Amino acid sequence: MFNDALEMALELTIKGESFKVPGANIKNLKVNLRPYGFYARISFWVSLETDEDKLFSNFILDDLIEVQLNIEPHFKQDGKPKEVEIESMDLQGLVSDKAILNELTIENVHLQGDRILYRHYQIDVADPARVLWGQHFPCDLLVDKSVKDLIEANKATGVDLQYDWPELDEKFAINTLPMGAGDSKASFYDFLLWYTASRNGVFTYSSKENKYTLAEGKDQSGEAVAMGELEIAAYQIQFPTTIRYNDRLLNCFSEEPDKKETNRPQAKEGIRQDTLLRQAITADFEKSFKLESDTQKIRGHEIHLTHARFPLLTYRPGIFVKLEGGLWSDKIYLHGQKYRVRDIYIQAEAVSQGPDSDHNMPYSRYSIDMRSRLELKDEEVRNLPTFKSPFYPIYVEGKIVSEQGQEDEETYQVYQHPQTALDQYRVKIPLFDDQQVVAPFEPLFAPGHFYFPAYKDERVLVALDFHTARVVSFLDWRPDCRLPMDSQGNHLLLGKNGDSNTSINHIYVDNKPQMNMKRTSAEDTQKIQFHEGTIILETKEES
Repeated sequence: MFNDALEMALELTIKGESFKVPGANIKNLKVNLRPYGFYARISFWVSLETDEDKLFSNFILDDLIEVQLNIEPHFKQDGKPKEVEIESMDLQGLVSDKAILNELTIENVHLQGDRILYRHYQIDVADPARVLWGQHFPCDLLVDKSVKDLIEANKATGVDLQYDWPELDEKFAINTLPMGAGDSKASFYDFLLWYTASRNGVFTYSSKENKYTLAEGKDQSGEAVAMGELEIAAYQIQFPTTIRYNDRLLNCFSEEPDKKETNRPQAKEGIRQDTLLRQAITADFEKSFKLESDTQKIRGHEIHLTHARFPLLTYRPGIFVKLEGGLWSDKIYLHGQKYRVRDIYIQAEAVSQGPDSDHNMPYSRYSIDMRSRLELKDEEVRNLPTFKSPFYPIYVEGKIVSEQGQEDEETYQVYQHPQTALDQYRVKIPLFDDQQVVAPFEPLFAPGHFYFPAYKDERVLVALDFHTARVVSFLDWRPDCRLPMDSQGNHLLLGKNGDSNTSINHIYVDNKPQMNMKRTSAEDTQKIQFHEGTIILETKEES
């Protein structure tokens, strides 16, 4: 803990109207600033002694409150303000929770009752994505588009998201965004974090520019700034847990089974984590193995700093610093290393908590607990918050597509994947504007010696994964195939339509079994019938 003078400026915007709170009116501040966003709790007083409280009438509404908070040391150098050009620590976010903690009153001799002199406000503020996307649960499907297209179509307004990741432009036959379901209810924010983590990307937030970036790797631009020893009360060097296992991927595709295992030098022999896959395309299995190998990296050491004063330099996540020169010994482990500021924690309480103390001044003295966590400048391990993985697959109804024959014919069609030549169905999904997804051409629940492909416009249940789909069941009976319940019959109807088919059925007539087989080609028909004591063979033209 240390005492320091902080110069702060707080601005709240509600319904386009701005409300400014001088820095000294802020009595308590707690900030957790991370590479991917921030959370802050701010409490402040508003005086009603000479002016009305213009904030109150808007504060109690349900409208969105935008917040901007700027923090910087008042004394920049040698006890003098404004000597060194330092960028303030800027927070721009949205209010997630709010409260009025107290209303101070005093008896007014001119008016009956009490009069409010001060009102004590408290707001919880977080970065826009955490507030907005944390309540955003969209469900969407895009065909022959990229993941970037999927994100752009569903990110909504109020969040500035930039891209620096070529993988996001790769097009996929299917892109599914699942809505949250059950205990695994994952928001759009969770989806983005899951995608970043599973694809070995980087999700960062710039508090200065109030924008996010999805990138392939961490930004390495910028020079390291020396942080003097007088800035630091204490430091610890932390060495995270080392990965002692190898990853092994198992492809259970029976036509070409495969196993691949990483070879980490730190791994203990025989200790592994197995992942089971079923991928018909060898290149897809190779890609999955490379991704898994790249994702599990060993993190280097970290520095945990306890600050002795508010840093006299531009300080926020992503800034590079070095702890050398000045009073630092060149023998310490940190010497010669460059570090990236990763996390910042600040808790500040005004030395004088009275509502009228330093009232409306731009700065005040605070008792401050400030700590930071630094990682190596070249650290490749990604920094992400905890998240829920999205729930896949989701199930939607579809209709089988076939371009064979006439419009009214119940034909089937086998499509081939243009690169792999694998056989596929095409299924249109009415819920998503009749977009067509591809699914494996498989026998589903029937053994391979039954060849009954799904016919045109047959209702099917489709399981949509992130980039794949499968037909999992059939949902209706073919027209004219269903028999009256009184017959207790079974029916096999083959062919294109009512004018071109073969019908085989087994029914009960007078509680006795009867089998019928009939071939129809327009008016030309042939029939075989078996029933009690009788076999009928008949061929004729029917009118």
